[in-house]
Amino acid sequence: MMQEIPSEVLGEILSRLPAESLLRFRCVCKAWRRTIDDPIFIKLHVHRQLLEAHDSSSGVGQLILRGDLDARLYSLPMESLNSDGAKKVKAAFVKNSPLESYGEAKSPVGSCNGVMLISQSKGISFLWNPLIREFHRLPPLKLVSKKSRGLYHSVSGLGYDSAAYDYKVVKIAQVFDPRDRSFKSETVVYSLKLDCWRRIKDFPYRISRLTGGIFLKGVLHWISSTMPLKCMDDLIIGLDLGTEDYRLLSLPSKLSGVEKPSAKHLGVLGGCLILSCHYQIERLDVWLLEDYGAESSWIKLFSVAAMDSIGAVETLRPIAYSKCKRQVLLQHDKKEFLWLDLGTRLWKKIRIDDRPTTFSSQLCLASLVRINVGVGDGGCNSAHRPARERRCKVN
Repeated sequence: MMQEIPSEVLGEILSRLPAESLLRFRCVCKAWRRTIDDPIFIKLHVHRQLLEAHDSSSGVGQLILRGDLDARLYSLPMESLNSDGAKKVKAAFVKNSPLESYGEAKSPVGSCNGVMLISQSKGISFLWNPLIREFHRLPPLKLVSKKSRGLYHSVSGLGYDSAAYDYKVVKIAQVFDPRDRSFKSETVVYSLKLDCWRRIKDFPYRISRLTGGIFLKGVLHWISSTMPLKCMDDLIIGLDLGTEDYRLLSLPSKLSGVEKPSAKHLGVLGGCLILSCHYQIERLDVWLLEDYGAESSWIKLFSVAAMDSIGAVETLRPIAYSKCKRQVLLQHDKKEFLWLDLGTRLWKKIRIDDRPTTFSSQLCLASLVRINVGVGDGGCNSAHRPARERRCKVN
């Protein structure tokens, strides 16, 4: 019976199933395995998963937790985080992660299409797909700016160049010397397809120390300052991974008033760019860019005051958004997750067993994207074999 199903129809049916199910269905027969392993099918499946992930009520994806004390990684399926708060959720320890071979990791830097970027405390970075348990170690990188005198800091981001079918990591290093008020910036891009780093045009503004690269619509975004010698955080800079050109996005116009946020953070909710503005411990405002590219389309999605039964709000971070239920999932104080009903303004805590005491988290799609296939000159065929270390010129 299965042999009578045309391959095109079979692909359409399978592309609508969860990635976890597809891993099991690879064992059904050779025809199913060929279909599921086909790169074209994987791209189609990722596209459909991304559309479903715009609404957290679909249950697509998982949260990866990194314990602050033990530096271990844990996973929480999104479908288990019931907004009714009636059931306990159990965090599962992640096996076959890069940590088992290379030691403890810092907080996950970002994720894209089910692939995560993880930095290790010794400066080593990995691309990792937690579902298929495959990872790839990035080649070592030496930045010239790190040798310069002054206050050094760097930020990174992960995204996908759809035109080149390539996953890319961007690293921006900047040095500010208060003695002569000099400012230096250096930007490099890693290509998974080529397995090397190369230098591109320098980042034109001073980047916020608090910001991470947020990927949306082929662009990595950071909060920056127009004046390099001041930490103003007054605009958003995007780097197009296809053209490698920078673009400017203005902040919501209503932020130009007398009251200034003490901290700003970028994120993605429901497939839209968001800006979280913290006003010390008193209030959190979350703005959403409804129409990407139209700067007049910033709307205030919600606002939370310290009196809203949860105490101080400076550690609240939006994680996911259920459009149909009008509910937002937030992480609070690195210890718990909460659902906020935007209509009733009521909070519901999620009870989680076997979780680390304090943790950072990263939302990650469940996908079949392969990391070690076609990397560089053949790449790595084993999920546990370190990638070949070779340097590319970045000057």
